Amino acid sequence: MSTIAPQPGNSEVSNQITGGVFFSSVIQGRDVRVMLPAEIRPALTGLPPASLVFTGRDQAVKDLREALRPGRPGAVQLVSAVAGMAGIGKTELVLHTAHEVLTDGWFPGGVLFVDMFGYDPERRVPAGTALAGWLSAIGIPGDHIPTREQDRSRLWRSVLDAYTAQDRRLLLIIDNVASEDQVLPLLPGNAKVPVLVTSRHTLDLDARLHDLDVLAPNSAVELLSEVIDRRRGPDDPRLHQADRGPLAELADLCAGLPLALRIVAALMADRPNLEPGVLATDLEWSGCVGFECQSGVSEEPVE
Repeated sequence: MSTIAPQPGNSEVSNQITGGVFFSSVIQGRDVRVMLPAEIRPALTGLPPASLVFTGRDQAVKDLREALRPGRPGAVQLVSAVAGMAGIGKTELVLHTAHEVLTDGWFPGGVLFVDMFGYDPERRVPAGTALAGWLSAIGIPGDHIPTREQDRSRLWRSVLDAYTAQDRRLLLIIDNVASEDQVLPLLPGNAKVPVLVTSRHTLDLDARLHDLDVLAPNSAVELLSEVIDRRRGPDDPRLHQADRGPLAELADLCAGLPLALRIVAALMADRPNLEPGVLATDLEWSGCVGFECQSGVSEEPVE
């Protein structure tokens, strides 16, 4: 039997390997027992904040909550994949739902989140890098994390089994995935650890697919109004105009995409004298519909 002793300053975690062989930082063994920290580490509850303005996704949230509900009879792999075009609000939906279920106490082990930047060639995160980050987050010392992706994946699944054996249910969120190779090594080996995946594509993950559509017109106008309200206050006169047509026109020009709507609403909030009808005319004149913009709305860039 080999024992990986805790490192100085990191005494919470130890590994016991029986009936196997230990090669430097690569573990091969018949039985691997991972001793977890007694307390939940802050990294496990370090979800990015969800937006305070969130509307038009009641059914989508309900569907995801049902997929994550404790005691739900699942398939071999409990993965929910949220798919949709860029800017449609996949990440926002997942974060909003995750904060809800974490508050409800459904995941006493915490939530682990990683942005894979799958559609940004310069920032794209390989699965092995994500695994190293997660293993470090749950307390595995860096010099005990294997160098090969396959070995990291094997250790990761052993850690997840240890969490579920101790009734410390975890939720994994893998955001912005471009291909199966980015996500498959991160998946657990059983259905006791739910996973939420977001992607612009339908990935071959044997997952429950949640296709996210654009916001309905009324919800799009509501999102515009709520962002302006939060940024400028409820007394902004543009929120109380009898004719809601200009706001509806803006929402239509944004094609119901939440990100485009938030950008337009932020532009109006930063310019309190900018009327919705004037902005809508500028957008139409510049040929800007949704994200199909050939030129700017004005001389000042919108960040």
